[in-house]
Order: sequence, then C-alpha cells, then structure tokens
Amino acid sequence: MKYKIGKTVSVVGDTIAILLDDYMRNEAEEDSGVPPTMCINLHCDTGPVPLLIGQPGSFVDVSIPTGSLLCMVIGIKMVESFPQSKEAKMALDDGDLLLASARRLLEVISIGTIDPNGDFERGSDVLPTVGADVSAVPLETIERVYTSYSKGNFSIGKLSILPSQEARINLDTFLSRHAAILGQTGSGKSWTVASILQRIANFPQSSVVLLDLHGEYEEAFGDYATYISASEIELPYWLMNSEELMDICVDRHESAAPNQIAKFKELLNNAKEKHLENIALSIPKITIDTPVYFDFQGIISEFQRLDTEMVSGSRGEKQGPLFGQFTRMLMRIQSRLNDKRFDLIFNPKTYTTSASMETLFRKILGEEATPKKLVVLDLSPVPFDVRSSVISLILRCLFDFAYWYKRKNGKPYPLSVFADEAHAYLNDVDITNKSSRLSAERIAKEGRKYGISLTVISQRPREVSSTILSQCNSFLCLRISNPDDQSYIKNLLPDSIRGIADILSTLRRGEAILMGDAAMMPTRIKIAPPDPKPNSNDVSFTTEWSKAHSAIDVSAVLDVWRKQAL
Repeated sequence: MKYKIGKTVSVVGDTIAILLDDYMRNEAEEDSGVPPTMCINLHCDTGPVPLLIGQPGSFVDVSIPTGSLLCMVIGIKMVESFPQSKEAKMALDDGDLLLASARRLLEVISIGTIDPNGDFERGSDVLPTVGADVSAVPLETIERVYTSYSKGNFSIGKLSILPSQEARINLDTFLSRHAAILGQTGSGKSWTVASILQRIANFPQSSVVLLDLHGEYEEAFGDYATYISASEIELPYWLMNSEELMDICVDRHESAAPNQIAKFKELLNNAKEKHLENIALSIPKITIDTPVYFDFQGIISEFQRLDTEMVSGSRGEKQGPLFGQFTRMLMRIQSRLNDKRFDLIFNPKTYTTSASMETLFRKILGEEATPKKLVVLDLSPVPFDVRSSVISLILRCLFDFAYWYKRKNGKPYPLSVFADEAHAYLNDVDITNKSSRLSAERIAKEGRKYGISLTVISQRPREVSSTILSQCNSFLCLRISNPDDQSYIKNLLPDSIRGIADILSTLRRGEAILMGDAAMMPTRIKIAPPDPKPNSNDVSFTTEWSKAHSAIDVSAVLDVWRKQAL
C-alpha cells in the first residue's frame, strides 16, 4: 500500500512540481499527507520507519499509466494558496473570512520508470499529468534498485538518504567509460580519490597509476602501493615520439621551422637505424617513432655541422645550402640541455639503452619483483615548464603499452589512470599544455578499446579539456558553489538530470552526487572515510597561532628551495 503525500500541479520541461497534502488519518486509520515536521512513518514488515520528505536528493513516486516514475527532489519551497472564489463567497455568506494559506511545493525531476513488477528502467516515454498521485518511496525500493545494477559488489560509501545502505556502483562502467571527480577546494576530492583507490586495492590484482601533482598521497596507501617521486625517475628523450621531441626542440612559428623539422626527422631516423644495439634487436623496420635508444648528441653535432657548413664554389668557398637554418633551433636545444630541470629527460643516468625500457615500464606499472597494485607518481618536484612534456610522455607510453599488449595477447590489459588536478595540465587554453592534453584526449577517445581508462580530478571543470570531459560517462560531483562551474557541469549532463546540479552547493564535505552510467540513477553519497587519509587537510590557523612562538629555520627552507630537493 502506497503512502500518498501529494499530487502533481505542474509539468514544465523536465521539472515536475508537487503540492504536498496536509497530514490526515482516514477512517481506516491509514495515514496520508505530510505533517509540519516533514517526517512521515512508512509502514513496513518490521514496523513503522521514519522518512524525511523533501530532502534534496531524496526520491518520490509519481503515478503514470504504465506504472510509476521514480523522481529525485531538487528543491522545496512554500507558496501561498488563495481560496477559490466559490469558497470565499460561501464563507462570506456564513460570516467567515478565508485567508491565504501557505502550501509546500516540491520540485522534482524524473529519473526512471518502475513497472508494475517493480523493475526499474532509466528514462520514461510518459510524463505525469496534472493531478497525478505522488507517494513516498520505501527504502527497500531504493535498495533493490541499487543492488540490481551494481556489479562486483563495489561500494564507495553510504547513501545519504539511507545511511544503512551501501552506495554500490558499477565499477566496470565507472572506469572503462572514463569518469570525472569534480569539486571545489575543500570539498573532499583527495579524500574521495584515496577512498576509492583503497577499495580498488582490495582486488587481488589491480593496476592503477595516480598522477599526484602536489605530493599529498604519500601516506594514503600501504604496502600495496609504490610511491615514485619524479626526482627519482627518468623519462628519457629516446622514449618520446617524433612529435613530442619536435615540440621541445623546434619553435614551429619560426620561418625555418619546416626545414628544421624535415631534417630533424631524417637525422632521427638514421640515428635510430644505425645504432649498434638497435641493429642487434633485428627490428624489421625502425621508424622515427620506434622507442629505441639513439645518440642525441650525435644529431646535435650534425646540425651544428650543417648550420656552419661551407662548400666549394666557382669563386672559392661559399655557405652551404642549410647554412644558418638551425642556429635558433640549436640555441633552443642547448638551453634545454643546460637547464637542470630537463635532466630527467635529456640527461638519463639509468635508462641509456633500449634494453632498459623494460625496467622502466616495470617500475611505472608496478610490475617489479614485488608487484604493486597502485603506482603513485609524485610530480610535485617537476618544474612547471617541464611538467606537460613529462605527463604527455607518461600518458602516451601507458596508452601505447595497452595498445600493443592487446595486439600481442588478444585481450586488453586493464589499466586505470587517475589524473589529479587535471585542469593544470589538461586544459584547452594554455598552449604549453598541448602535448599532455593530446595524450589524455587519445586515452579518452580510444582507451576503452584497449582497456586503459582515465579518471580526471579537478576543482575547475571549466578549464579541463572539453574533449576529455565529453568522453566521461560518469561524474562524481562534490560541493561546487561557483555558478559558472555549476552551469558547465549542467551542459555536460543529459537534459533529464541537469536539474540535479542545482543542489551541488548544498553538499557537505565528503558528500557527492554520482551521475552517469556507473549508477542506475543519480545518487547522493556520503563517501567512506579513507584510512589512512591523504595529506590534504586544511591548516588550523587558530590552533597554530595559539601556540607559543617558535623560531623558524629560514636558512634550511631556503637551502632546500635552492637545491630543489629534500
């Protein structure tokens, strides 16, 4: 028996307005309507269960001819209800005066259809008419809907409206179709990421790479993770493809750029083909993009020779055909070589042979002697100017590995990449981020075919590549107060659930709304606390400032600043 709480009074686009009935009990002692406390008692097999009506993110049941619509509450307000003229006239005849009364109005959006058998399906071909009955939704209905859709019994917390119910999601869909974790500073993004990855690590075999931009996850994972600081890892130049190498070495806006690029490709191909180790690898055809070692200094020396070459002429020596064409490029390359920040690329100490590529990939994938389920790459020591090149190389190498793994084994290698603070290096605006953005976009567009997924984490969704976000099919949205960011998220969502973005600013810290393919319906979730927590807590000014003054070792801070190392 359904508990009736009101009726529909308006259907405008995706939004349905519901006028709540006042609480009453009929002759059969059956309750209906909603008391002023907004709390009703739903009857179930174990007895009455209290249920709060009108909470944003909660659900109501709206009758339609084919069953009922499951709708999510996005707002509640009070409206004045004036008496009809007939009622006012009758009251006046009796000597009474009717005053306007306040009525409660819910605004809801349709999530899906529940058929007469109790089965849930997203969307609906039928919307309710004005005057349709609206009922409360039993908690067991919500539990049945979530349980029927989840796969792998993977939970990320508890339902906010039902704290006893695990918030199960379809992890396969969440990862394989890419996802975004969005929320403003202090909303709990790092908390959420750590919690999800800790639960992923419960699988006997998982493979996750986390790009940690601020070094805050070092203490969040146990022995199942390996933590690699960018200051300890090399990503040598010879792993780069030709385009990545050109981006670093050639200024494409220079008039001589076409000649520089053409000659660079020729010399690069020759350097790879003629290297003795590469000849021994018996590779049928080495191209400019084949990941094998080559002598970069030899290429520079050849450019220097061509740039200053003098040839014989009818009247003596004259400048060669490419004289002066590479001067600016050589200066650009030399500045990179002299810049210590580029040592991890141009001055490798460990990975100096083609054979060392296996060692490097085992390290990045956590497939060393003691396998790890999670690899955290701390990119905080990487200077801003180098960061895009480093991230581009990491993402492209991971994609290529997944691609060739499937070609070799006939099945994909499930690999998940979590990109923290994605707006800093995967945006459309900053031209210096082009290489890293393109590498990520390739994963977003093609990764699903080869088992590599991308989860972007950002506090500024407007600044993340629109191409990447458009490929994300699941959105875990924490508190977002900025109207522009809210509007941007709305544009990413299907029309039927855009109204849910209106409640993003009301979420508590560590609370999120999951929308998209990973959940049967938009879900308000209290994320499970990670244990241990990442190092991302806010500083307590009152606590620290209340302590007695202690001297600051300014010299030590300046020393590590200058050395760029601890």
